[in-house]
Order: sequence, then structure tokens, then C-alpha cells
Amino acid sequence: MPMLLGIGLVFILIAYTTNAFFDSVGMPVPVVRPSTGFGLGMLLIVGIRFWPAILAGAVLVRLLSGFSLFSATTNAVGVSIGCIVGCWLLKRDRKFDLSLSSLSDYFRLLVWATLIGATATAIGSTIAMAGGEVINDQQRHASLILKWWMGDTLGVILITPLLLVWRHPPRHWLQSSHTIEAVIFFFLTFLVVQTVFLNWFHDSLGSIARGYWLFLFVVWGAARLGPQSVTAVLVMTMVQALTGAARGVGFFGTDIAQTQLLNFWFYMLILSLVGMGLASTVAAFITAEKSVLDLAQHDALTGLANRRLLSERLNQAIAQAKRQGNCLALIFHDLDNFKPVNDSYGHGAGDLLLQNVAKRVQECVRESDTVARFGGDEFVVLLPSIAERNDVLIVAEKIHDALLQPFTVAGNTVNISTSIGIAIYPEHGDNVEPLLANADSAMYFAKMNGRNNIQFFSAEMSTARQAVEGRR
Repeated sequence: MPMLLGIGLVFILIAYTTNAFFDSVGMPVPVVRPSTGFGLGMLLIVGIRFWPAILAGAVLVRLLSGFSLFSATTNAVGVSIGCIVGCWLLKRDRKFDLSLSSLSDYFRLLVWATLIGATATAIGSTIAMAGGEVINDQQRHASLILKWWMGDTLGVILITPLLLVWRHPPRHWLQSSHTIEAVIFFFLTFLVVQTVFLNWFHDSLGSIARGYWLFLFVVWGAARLGPQSVTAVLVMTMVQALTGAARGVGFFGTDIAQTQLLNFWFYMLILSLVGMGLASTVAAFITAEKSVLDLAQHDALTGLANRRLLSERLNQAIAQAKRQGNCLALIFHDLDNFKPVNDSYGHGAGDLLLQNVAKRVQECVRESDTVARFGGDEFVVLLPSIAERNDVLIVAEKIHDALLQPFTVAGNTVNISTSIGIAIYPEHGDNVEPLLANADSAMYFAKMNGRNNIQFFSAEMSTARQAVEGRR
């Protein structure tokens, strides 16, 4: 109920303010209806079941505007159906990403929400404006439908993406370099918007065409700061452009009298398509780049760090330990009797077992620690900061005990154990290779001593291992 009330109240505020503004400039049919975009965006985010908030809000707005109950209800039904249909079409195959992380997602929004959803809203609104009577003048009928469709379409294009992409605030803006750039970006954007649409610095720039300047900023935002910046610029531009048009100044100062803001509609449509189209493309590229990097640094089966990433993090941990005079530890463990699982239940069951092992080991360590799959059934845990030997022993025992608990794999109960070797920096090595080799030797020694136990590295272990491998 609080969500329903909140959505309804915001819808009423947006719709009533919009209607009041366009009534004041002599346009009974708004050229942009942000409330429709808000309604669709909220249904996409919180679910279609909240449609009664849109219906009730639309009824109250039309009643406050002096329409009859029948006309208000007809209009509200049209608006609600448009939002519901648009939401259903976008979500029906579960391929639509609410974050608009690709160009295809943005085009899905344009196609289904504007061609279908906005058309349903436009037809219902036109019937409402006719007071329930059949309009004999077919040309006027078509003109009204077109105007309502244009208003709903622009509302969806401008407001729905704003709600969707701002569900997740741009945390990267909090980084110092991005913060400075974001401040400069919005400051300059504000100055340009005021200059273009409200005639700031008109005496100096009066003879220069300025309408195209905003394209620079949507491209800048899309390429550098993400879709959140583009949607913010678009809404800022819409508000200031309409304010300038109402005052008869700026780029659209004469557009109300000459075209009923048709130039404004096309300008905002094209600006939005360029900005959001580019932002979606850049977002898709960044996502693909991250996926490639993730594949290069993580094990495909378990999702754990691979050898490459483990080496990078171990190098970083060693450098930090040198600066701070700390110790770090490697826990190298190998599953005991893993081959019989593959032989008895198949390699698919073995893969499932490895995935479950990875989960249990991750539950035994801190977020700052790194768990890596070293290869086959070998795993390595990096503890980047320890105070004493007992710290790493506690973690190793947790891992050992966790893996002794039975696993359920493909309907079968599997019992395994693990042999663990531990190497500590700087006692057992001062760089990556000797630390890994010595942790491996300690694990090998645990295997040779009956398996299912924990061993700290010692120099004798390397000698013993070399002797055994030499006899082979």
C-alpha cells in the first residue's frame, strides 16, 4: 500500500504540473507527457501489479483538470493499458535488461513502449477528450491521436530510461578523477543549456546558432560518465527548453506560435536517440570488455581466481607486506581420492563436486582473501595479512573440517578429505615462485604422510620431495 500511494502521488504531481504548464501556453494536448514515461518505468521496476496506482492517479488528474468522471476514467484506462501493454511486451521473454546495457535493449523500449504502448494510450486519451462521443471529423480524430501519441512517446523516451538507469547510482563517479569530471560536466552543461534555451550571454552570442551544442554533451556523457549522465542532461534540457519556449526566448522562443512545439519534439527525440543510443552501445562494449577480462582471470568452472590472477594478487600482497612489515600466507590444498568420484559417477559429477568445494572454501575465508583454483582438484588460498602462524592454522583447519562434511552430488553422497600445505612470507619465500612451490611441497608432504592432514613448509620437505621425484 505505501508503494501504491507513493507511485500514485508522484504520478499525479508530474501529470498535473505538465497539464498546468501546457494549458498556460495554450496547448491542451501536451507535446511531452512525462507521467506516461514515469508510469511505464515504475511498472518495469516494481511490477505490473502496481498498475492501480497509475489508473487512480490518472483519474484524479483528469478530475482536477475539470473533466467529467467518464472522460477521466476513459483517459485513465487508456494510460494504464498503454503502460501495462508496454511493460508486458518488454518483459514477456525475459530478454530485456532494465539497465539498458545494450543497444538492442534500448530499441526494444522504443519499439514496444512507443509503437504499441503509446498508441494504446493515445487512442484512449483521444476518446476521453471527445467526451465519449464519436468524432465525425476523421482528420481531427487522427490529428488528436497523433498528438497524444507524440506526447506519450517523448515522455517514455525521456523519463523511462531515467528511472531505469538511475536504479543503480553511478558509484564510479565517487572516484576522485570521475568526481571532478562529473562536476565539470554538469556545470558546463547547465551553462550551455541556459545559454541555448534561456538566452544567457545573448549579447555576446546572439548571432551564433547554438542548438547543436547539446549534442556535444550527450556524447561526452555517454562516452565518459555513462547513461545516467545522458538521462540527466536530457531531462535538464527538456525543462529548460520548455521554460524558454513559454517565455518566448532562446532556441525555441517562437516555436509555440509557429509549430506548436513540433520542432522541440523532434529536437528532443533526436537528442535522446543519439545520447541513449551511444550510451547503450558504450555500456555494451564495457560489459563485453569486462567479460573478456573476467574469462582471462577466472576459472570457467568454479568462478574462482585462476593462476594468472592469483599471481597478480600475490605480487601485490608481497609488495604491501614489504612496505608494512607484515606476513602473508598461502594455503595449498588438494582433494584426496578425487579420481574415484570421476570414475564412479562421471566427470559431470566431478565438476559439480569441484564447484561445491569452491563454495565451501570461500565461506571459510574473508572477503579480502583470495581463493583460486590452481588446476585439477588443487586450490590455493591467499591470506594477504596475518599476525602469526596460528592465524593461518585456524583458517586451514576451517577449510579442512568444512570439506570433511559429506557432499551431495547428482543425488549421490560423496565423502572426501583434503591435504593442506602452508607457506608463509617472508619465512618460506620472498616472491611468488618460491612461495607457491614451497606451499605445494608442504601439501605433497601431507599427502605422503597419510593424507587428510595439515603441514607447514620446512626445508626438509623440499629435500625429501626431490629425492622421491629423483627415484621416479
